[in-house]
Amino acid sequence: MIKCIAIDDQFSSLVGLQKYIEDTPNMRLVQQYTDPITALRELANSETVDVIFMDVEMPQISGLELAKAIRFKTRKLVFTTSHQEYAFDAFEAAGDAYLLKPYSYAKFATTITRLFGQEMTGGTNEDYFLVKNKEEEHRAVMVKYEDIIAFESFHNYIKIYTVEKVIIAYLSLKDVREQLSIKKGFIQLHRGYIVAIDKILYVDGNRITMNNHIGFTVGDIYYNEFKNFISERLIISSRKK
Repeated sequence: MIKCIAIDDQFSSLVGLQKYIEDTPNMRLVQQYTDPITALRELANSETVDVIFMDVEMPQISGLELAKAIRFKTRKLVFTTSHQEYAFDAFEAAGDAYLLKPYSYAKFATTITRLFGQEMTGGTNEDYFLVKNKEEEHRAVMVKYEDIIAFESFHNYIKIYTVEKVIIAYLSLKDVREQLSIKKGFIQLHRGYIVAIDKILYVDGNRITMNNHIGFTVGDIYYNEFKNFISERLIISSRKK
């Protein structure tokens, strides 16, 4: 369990961060502060935690100043602020990450994955990603790349077909291409689908069927890529008929 502390003089920011932490598996918020002086006093005698989320601009003492006093109380330090100009100062203060407000859950999850990937899954942070599932009251769920069969465009969402279930996420296939590690092992041969190559059941002409029996016909604009895909993988006898 990754233990977290949040320090921010804006209560609304703490509420949002708390929700993100609650929605993330294996994370727990153990304490939060709106007063940096109180945080300084109490953390001096507290146990070490895994990560502190800290605002930069706060009354009496800034997050950058507070970091110098309590950095040794946390394994990771993440600065949160509305001001991009503090980014360099945050890293000078031994910050491990920098979240620019207002940050999305996707940005939060990506940051946590980078900092704690191996501890959260027992693998590397390239093995999985976190996504909010509409079918589970928008809780964040772990999705392992090796379990994915296909991504399908679905109105304003996508369906992520896995070996265990179907996840509906408020993403687009463009988000999948740009934000996930799908360059190896996945291919897009239709405007509505990105599929895992090792989960293809069979190819019949220009129609592809996956091992969960969803299927589609290769789109015209993807025909050349499909042709190359087949020619690179199809084994043909060298014997003459």
